[in-house]
Order: sequence, then structure tokens, then C-alpha cells
Amino acid sequence: MTAGTRRAAGPVLVVALAGLLVGCGGGFSSAPAKPADDSIKTYVALGDGFTAAPYAGKTVGDDGCLRSDVNYPALLAKDLEVDKVTDVSCTGATTAAITGETKPPGTKTAVKPQIDAVTGDADLVTLGLGIEDRDLLHDMFNICTAVPCGDKASPQSILADVRSMSETLTSAIRAIQDRAPNAAIVVVGYPTITPQSGDCDALPKLDQVGLDSANLVLQSINHAIRDAARATGAAFLDAAALSTGHELCSGQPWVEGKKSEKDKSVAYHPLAPEQRAVADGLAALVKTQ
Repeated sequence: MTAGTRRAAGPVLVVALAGLLVGCGGGFSSAPAKPADDSIKTYVALGDGFTAAPYAGKTVGDDGCLRSDVNYPALLAKDLEVDKVTDVSCTGATTAAITGETKPPGTKTAVKPQIDAVTGDADLVTLGLGIEDRDLLHDMFNICTAVPCGDKASPQSILADVRSMSETLTSAIRAIQDRAPNAAIVVVGYPTITPQSGDCDALPKLDQVGLDSANLVLQSINHAIRDAARATGAAFLDAAALSTGHELCSGQPWVEGKKSEKDKSVAYHPLAPEQRAVADGLAALVKTQ
């Protein structure tokens, strides 16, 4: 293979990944949540590590899910003065964790399906899942930008994984609606992680094509999540918009970098300021319904 062919792979890749946004439905409009009064009494939080926020604060619970006491469900419940809060978010959870058992990383005991926490009297359900499906969070930093690809993810595999995630998420939202037909349901997207350009020590070594690819994958994930919300009539909170300017290597990053430290941090997971911003966004969204 010639050097010219290898150089050409980058632009071709970006075009292919841009097609993910088209393939996932594109539009950003979504139906509002069902009306919620000023006295939400029962709130259920479902989600992965971007909801659990491992080590953003003090870890609560003994199931290995690494939920923080300052994650956005805890902050939102306090803001809304909710009487009953059930948070079953779990680090490492995929969309399959809604209806099936899952094992938190490093544990031997499975936790129950998250939907088991949803009861018919729920007034509010928030849901933040998708980026852990089929290793999407890992693969967005390991996309093939020049052949041979080796063990890196291809744009085609990413496209298939995002579509599969969207389908599973849509089914999960509908299952939640069956359990709690009167609840307001808000689906939460993912924050901005990767800068638009420049060197960043908090990331794997990525050139500009790599940065563009990572950003396009995250956009495609958020598009797919928003489309799932729109298809089911749920509301969507755009965490990427909330976190613009707080990506890795910014002055105030809202996401942990590439290095995990035992009992201290989990790579590429949210920090306390991001959780505060999401809680504020959710409170504003719920109060306007």
C-alpha cells in the first residue's frame, strides 16, 4: 500500500462517520415530557457511569455500582424536594441492564434489572444509557483512520453498534412507560469529551482526524439517544450543549482523563461540576413541563 493511499484514509473516514449522523435520524427535536406537577413524590434514576458518577463524591451503596452521593440524581432529588428517590444507576451498565441482570466491573454478583426499580406510582424517571454498549466509549478513541486497521474499530462497525444501541434504548423506554404510564421520562445525553483540535495529554494520542472521528461518534450517539426519546415521546436533555467548553484539556474539564486510579477516578467519566450542570438542566426542564 502506498503512503498516498494511507493518507487518503483519514478524510474518507470522517465522511463515513459523518454519515452516522444521517443514519441515526438527524433531527434534534423531541416531544416534551409528560406534565409534572410541582410536587414530584417518587423519582427513579436509571443509568450507567455517567449517571452514577464514580468517585465524584462519596460512594454510596454496596453493590459495586460506584454511585456517588453528588451524582445528578441525588442533586436533582434535593433540588426538587422529592420524598422517595431510587437510584439504580451502575458504572459500566449498558442498555441491556434495563431489562436484564448485569455485573458491575470487578464484582462477582449481578445486580437486578434496573427496570425493577420502576413502579406504577413513579412521577419522574431519568435515563442515561448507551455509550457503554458494545464498547462504544472505548472504540470512539480507537477508530481505524488508515488501513490496515488491526484491532481498531471500523466506521461500519461503529455505525452498526450505534443503531443497535438506539433500538435497545427505544425498547427500554417503552418498557419503562408500560411500568409507569403517568411518569415524566427524561433521557439524558452525554457531555462533550474530546476537544475540537490541538494536543491533549488527557487523551490517547490522536491526530486531527482522530479527534474529528471521536467527536463525530459522540455526536452520533447523542443523536441516536435523542431520536429514541423522540420516537417514544420522552424528553431529552442535551448534556453535550451544557458542557461545551468543558471538554478534556479545557480550562475546567468536566470529565476525567484517560487514567483511572483505584478508588479515585474512572477514565472518561464525569466530574462533580458536570453532574451539577445536568441536575440544574433537569430541574429546569421538569419545572417547565
